Amino acid sequence: MSPSLTNAAQDLGASRWTTFWRVVFPITLDGVKAGCQAVFIPALSLFMITRLIAGNRVITLGTAIEEHFLVTQDWGMGATIGVFLIIAMIIIMFVSGAKRKGAAK
Repeated sequence: MSPSLTNAAQDLGASRWTTFWRVVFPITLDGVKAGCQAVFIPALSLFMITRLIAGNRVITLGTAIEEHFLVTQDWGMGATIGVFLIIAMIIIMFVSGAKRKGAAK
């Protein structure tokens, strides 16, 4: 991102906060969406790879779900974590897909 964009916003009287929300954030929003997808998609499926590489030292959402189902037999908490993870992923996919559909018109 060109520094001239933030300089222009500040020259026109925008505060740093307004510059961030009106200039920087909209430009970087696609990267933020891609980053969220890159974090949540592996969190849904890579629990076994994490278990093999790090053992029980690293706890991700996937390993937490597995632990609640298999180790502590706390089915309610495992299901709750899983549902919240799925809801977050659906929201991220919906928001990302809505921009693409609008851009295609």
